[in-house]
Amino acid sequence: MSKPLAVPLLLVVLLSVDSASAKRAAPKPVPPVVYKGITYSAPNNFGMINYVLASDSAGKELFRIKVFEMPIDPKLEEDVQWVFITDLVLKGDSLQVKDEKGRCYVINLDTKAVKRKYWCLF
Repeated sequence: MSKPLAVPLLLVVLLSVDSASAKRAAPKPVPPVVYKGITYSAPNNFGMINYVLASDSAGKELFRIKVFEMPIDPKLEEDVQWVFITDLVLKGDSLQVKDEKGRCYVINLDTKAVKRKYWCLF
């Protein structure tokens, strides 16, 4: 291979590997659940502070419940550290939340208290 062709080809390969490794796919949408007329959803914004958004029937935000926070190590790629909510399941007056690492949380919807659980019931 000639040198004039090898250098541009090498640059293309290096740039494509770098951009492919730094990007992750967008999270899949999580179906919302409804409890006592309030819709609970997981917006999955940026994967650092994961919360459940409560809104009324018109879609107006009522409040947010922080489920967990992911500290970001500035020495690593930010997007590969993001963790998103994958499931919301209504069980009685509680909302069970699962993240993509398999961790589970339970939100008491009457008190808005969040507890980490070490097993998932869904």
